[in-house]
Amino acid sequence: MKQLLLSALAGLFALCGNLHAADAPTPEQAREIAKQAYFFAYPVVMDYRTMYAQAIKGDREFGKWIHLGLSKPSDTDIVTPNNDTPYSYAWLDLRAEPWVLTVPKVEPKRFITSQWNDMFGFVVDNAGSVNDGNDVVKVLLASPSWKGDIPEGVDRVIQGESDLLGSLTRTQVIGGESDMPRVSEIQQGYKLQPLSAYTGGKAPAAAPAVDWPAWTEGDEETLKYWDYFSFVLPFITRNADDQPLYDQLASLGMSAEGGWKTADLDAATQTALKAGIDDARAEMKKLGEGDLDANKLFGPRKLLGTRYRDRAMGVYMGIFANTSDQSFYISMPADSKGQPLDGSKNSYTLTFTKENLPPVEYFWSITLYNLPQRFLVENPIKRYSIGSATPGLKYEDDGSLIIHVSAESPGKDLESNWLPAPKTPFWTVLRSYGPDEAIIKGTYNTPAYQPTPVK
Repeated sequence: MKQLLLSALAGLFALCGNLHAADAPTPEQAREIAKQAYFFAYPVVMDYRTMYAQAIKGDREFGKWIHLGLSKPSDTDIVTPNNDTPYSYAWLDLRAEPWVLTVPKVEPKRFITSQWNDMFGFVVDNAGSVNDGNDVVKVLLASPSWKGDIPEGVDRVIQGESDLLGSLTRTQVIGGESDMPRVSEIQQGYKLQPLSAYTGGKAPAAAPAVDWPAWTEGDEETLKYWDYFSFVLPFITRNADDQPLYDQLASLGMSAEGGWKTADLDAATQTALKAGIDDARAEMKKLGEGDLDANKLFGPRKLLGTRYRDRAMGVYMGIFANTSDQSFYISMPADSKGQPLDGSKNSYTLTFTKENLPPVEYFWSITLYNLPQRFLVENPIKRYSIGSATPGLKYEDDGSLIIHVSAESPGKDLESNWLPAPKTPFWTVLRSYGPDEAIIKGTYNTPAYQPTPVK
């Protein structure tokens, strides 16, 4: 499967490599171009969806934090949310001037990170525990074209490939709901300021006003998808590595400068674009049901390069997931027999020996999601994840840990270690915060779910 992921562009250019700039692609070539372009554009369009909900719709604003508590099943802004680190969201429009982010000082053992992504879904930086320690950190967030001086007291500059940057900032909760007042205090300490306000200088002229198109759920499956992509393109700085893809788009009448409307393209091209959407989504669904190495799907351009399908799959599987040095994700979709997890068929145990507990600097957890939505699941004890920071977790006398995953309670004496599951297929993810090299390099031996048929 990994070889299949790496060969996506090879197929495109083998099929379309004999096109000259003035040639019109055949219907088959146009359909394949559209499919690969869907992968390329997917992070752009789905980031726009998220940005619209968090910074544009209603009374939302750029430069304003949205602080959340522990994630719940009703939280559907992003797929595969964690239940360990309450989220803080913010988006910045950097066309007029940079902004300064201040991350507050926190306790030495608490994990925090302010992750920033550009509109291509690249993780451009993290300010916080792993990269900077837990003292105060200040960073400058700037557009790709900014070349000014770094203000005094600012540690470094963060720049992506777009004038729009978004943050998913994580603050560890220690011990459950009782720690939320402290988490809220930390969240209020995340400070965003325009550079002129930070330095006390004169504010520059405002950037031109933007008539942001309203997002409608499901548009990613229709021809409107391409209109969002066209709209966002002017906010993006093109990278030369992507030029072959832009050239293929141009052969369909879709300029890299954006501003075009899908409805203005000819009927044959519109047909190819819709077929490309359907082909790409079918492929993404199939890949998402398999055993993907999630840690090769998230990161900066130097890691992902032109692996457009991998980048799209990262957004599809878990938009705003972080880089492996910050939090490592191990998908656990099947049991020891290779069968997909299903609470209507089996109950499961997962045993970590004392020597094989996940080696981490901060903490680890396992979170359970429904399928195909990949959202948290309602359950009677309102536990959506379980791990080293779970209050009351009980270890065996030999130091091993047994976790019970099932639709029905394993019994009152075992509920301390119970992760409730639905009576349907489900999916789990093991997250390691501040992972050891053994996890990052893949030498850590993840235990397997042992199934017991439901009577």
